[in-house]
Amino acid sequence: MKDHTHPSQDSSQWDNPDFCPFCSQPVADGGPGFMDHIADDENTTCRDRFEQWRDSVADDMDGEWGG
Repeated sequence: MKDHTHPSQDSSQWDNPDFCPFCSQPVADGGPGFMDHIADDENTTCRDRFEQWRDSVADDMDGEWGG
C-alpha cells in the first residue's frame, strides 16, 4: 500500500475527507472517523489544531454548527 502524502493547503485536493487535514493519517470515515481521530489521545496535536480552526471560523457561520 502506498503511503499517502497530503497535498499542500493551496491544492484543490487538500480537503480530501479520507485523510486528516492536520497530520495526513487516513481516517475511517470523513465525518465520524475524523471526530474519532481527534478524540484519540494520541492525536492531541490534531485536536488542538482543529479547535484553533473551529475558533477561527466560528464567527463566519450563523447560529450553532454541529461539527
